[in-house]
Amino acid sequence: MNRFHVYGQLANGVDGIKKPLLTLTLHKLWYLVCDILPMLLYSVLVNHVLINKQLNNLWFIIIGYFSIFLLTTISVSKSKKLTNRLTMKYDIRVKHKLLKQYTALDNDTYSSFHVGDITSRIEKDSVVAKDYFINHILEYWYSVAYVIIVGFILLYYDWRIALPSFIFIPLTFIIMEILGKKSKQASENLWVLQAQCDTFLHSSYQNWKDIKTNNLENAQYDKLDCQYKKIRRYSFLNQLYWHLGNTFSCFQRVFITQLFLYFIGGVLVIKGYSQTGRLLTFINFYGQFYVYIQKIGESIIHYKSDTVSIEKVLEVLNIKIEVKPFVSIKGNDICIDKLRYSYEGNVDFLLDNISFTVKSGKHLAIVGESGSGKSTLVKLLTGQITPQSGNIFIGGIDIQTVNTESVSAKISIIMQEPILFNMTIRDNLLLVNPDATDAELIECCQRASVNEFIESLPDKLDTIIGERGVKLSGGQKQRLSIARAFIQNRDIIIFDESTSALDSEKEGDIINVVKDISKNKTMITIAHRLSTILSCDNVLILKNGAIIAMDTHENLHNLNETYDLLFQNQYISN
Repeated sequence: MNRFHVYGQLANGVDGIKKPLLTLTLHKLWYLVCDILPMLLYSVLVNHVLINKQLNNLWFIIIGYFSIFLLTTISVSKSKKLTNRLTMKYDIRVKHKLLKQYTALDNDTYSSFHVGDITSRIEKDSVVAKDYFINHILEYWYSVAYVIIVGFILLYYDWRIALPSFIFIPLTFIIMEILGKKSKQASENLWVLQAQCDTFLHSSYQNWKDIKTNNLENAQYDKLDCQYKKIRRYSFLNQLYWHLGNTFSCFQRVFITQLFLYFIGGVLVIKGYSQTGRLLTFINFYGQFYVYIQKIGESIIHYKSDTVSIEKVLEVLNIKIEVKPFVSIKGNDICIDKLRYSYEGNVDFLLDNISFTVKSGKHLAIVGESGSGKSTLVKLLTGQITPQSGNIFIGGIDIQTVNTESVSAKISIIMQEPILFNMTIRDNLLLVNPDATDAELIECCQRASVNEFIESLPDKLDTIIGERGVKLSGGQKQRLSIARAFIQNRDIIIFDESTSALDSEKEGDIINVVKDISKNKTMITIAHRLSTILSCDNVLILKNGAIIAMDTHENLHNLNETYDLLFQNQYISN
């Protein structure tokens, strides 16, 4: 990838980058002047003071060195400040943009990324991207400019020594390019392995209870150790290629180039074609010249390696996301028309030709065997996934024509496995309504039959509940999730088996509360108990992704064979 092409893509859409980068470029140009002037003063020192005994020039040289030191110090301090500001600003903004891209993805695209992929791109690869502007733009082109300028100075001082000394430089770049490609291959393998390891660790953290219950600790340790061995191998290869390049560069500088210079220069001095002072100055210049040749070579290797992380960042940043408008949906009725959906890689439709209507203020129960498509239908209703065909209308608005904020502003969903964060109870509740008062939080918790439990905790609302609410029981998590939905106060509420972990008494209390607050709300419940079904206006029966029937419980009970069989096997037992 071309450096300027990468620069354009990384800077695209990230404000506040170009201006500080331009300022830093001007500082680097000034620093370049300050870096070359000492060599010119050294030339005066050797040729005029030491060789020609012109001691009056010594004061000029001392003042020159001191002035350059002061100017360089001021320039470096200011450029460091600008560099830190630039990198920190870009780091924050590119992380924000990556996160925004991920959250804007549709479900199918998002599911193609593993947890380790996302973690690596946001936390690790973005760091490489923010250092790109300094390491692979400013520093690299500074080295190139330095080499070009000093190269012309060397030709000016003695082209007969300079031309032969340049012969070996292309060899350095060729070797570095080869090693850089090897390093990139190792980095690509290393990135994949580290992402897999991050995914494995995340899965282990999330499922540690199951791991302990089934005595899988040793198996997990062995698997992790195996992954680390693979990571160490490619990490070693990556470091090896860099050290090989550095070793070759040093060998060429010390044992080939400099010895060659000493030989050629010595012969020219002995033959009278050059002077000792000129040769000493040339060798000093060439030493500084080759330092930056080495830096360019090292940059080639590092750039090849870093492009792996940069490409991962750009892969997400360059995803084209359809921008849909926000529409404030007024009505509460839901209309599903000829809906069809199948998961990626599955040729058979999980949901086929689904059509039904839920009038505003009505409560629909959806029942069916496991795998019949109930939860998938909920995901479609909330815009989490997109159907292959058909339409979903809420308040007369096709949800596929508006952005996800339009839908989420209208619907609350309470899931069987609530999404809770490693924060306090208060913070988890305030996520959906930051302006809610403590009195409102307590009221909603009372409605969800969870306030008594909260009051029994030492820190009450300020109790930290752990990752995914690990410190809570299943029923406590569900009740907290229901309280959060009450705080949202949306016009449409969807219960996705959200009371399955509650006992009948608690569920009955919540059903009564739901009836009380839902007089003007549209509700859909994936039901698993008779008590839930009886509280609904209609019951929709799903079987193998198709609607078998939709009617009231009274009209279905003892009259629909599929419903009665499901009722006997599943609902009576609960």
